Amino acid sequence: MPNDEEEQDRMDLTHHIWLMMLGGELYNAPITSSPQNILDLGTGTGIWALDIAEKFPGARVVGNDVSPIQPNWVAPNIEFIVDDFEREWQFEENHFDFIHARCLAGCVADWPGFIRRIFDHVKPGGYFESHESAVWARSDDGSLKPDCAIMEWQQAVNLAGELSGRELNIYHKLKDWMIDAGFEDVTLRVYALPFSPWPKDPFLKTLGKYQAVQLQQAIDSYSLRLYTQVLGWGADAAKIHNAVVKQELRDKKLHAYVQTVAVHGRKPLRW
Repeated sequence: MPNDEEEQDRMDLTHHIWLMMLGGELYNAPITSSPQNILDLGTGTGIWALDIAEKFPGARVVGNDVSPIQPNWVAPNIEFIVDDFEREWQFEENHFDFIHARCLAGCVADWPGFIRRIFDHVKPGGYFESHESAVWARSDDGSLKPDCAIMEWQQAVNLAGELSGRELNIYHKLKDWMIDAGFEDVTLRVYALPFSPWPKDPFLKTLGKYQAVQLQQAIDSYSLRLYTQVLGWGADAAKIHNAVVKQELRDKKLHAYVQTVAVHGRKPLRW
């Protein structure tokens, strides 16, 4: 994924969209006491970590990412570190009260192993919560045609993710992976995210307005490198195809949406 200014703006917009879907909250987990140690994996611009540090000023918050794009001037209870979470962690096991991960599809090679490592580093009684979106659109009225450019885009990036060993459509597997890792009380919530302001429902219409903007940037973010470096497309062909996809997304007759999930689980107290 790129990390330029445009991509950082897109990540911050994605944060706002998730806040809307979660009813203004940063998580769904039933955290009843003030956590002491919080880890945000793949923190990106650090916006979620900054918000959670403000919500829990007594907590020590760590935001982790492979790219140093986070702000330098932050609250005293937050720290950003540049590290690859697929390598050995520098943290002690049973250390974090809460670990959060969002939009890491395509960034992880071994999801079951990744979640087992998270389990090892959560304190007994602590929580892990993951927020992911399908990279696969759907429509209930047939307006998303099987032969459209959007479907071609989905099939191409899905194939590229599989060929590169970093699957994109993992949202529907998270709950089982968390249960297999040992988490209990695993709870899944599914949300519908419209691609544009086509729904009649006022909330979904507003959500669709933000998602329409986010998608115009996400198409290139998710696919240009996969097209050219994995599938062997030429740069011009990739850009032209993406332009057609973006044009279809602006069609007001398209009633497409995507499923997103928020999954959380608790590490057993006796462990």
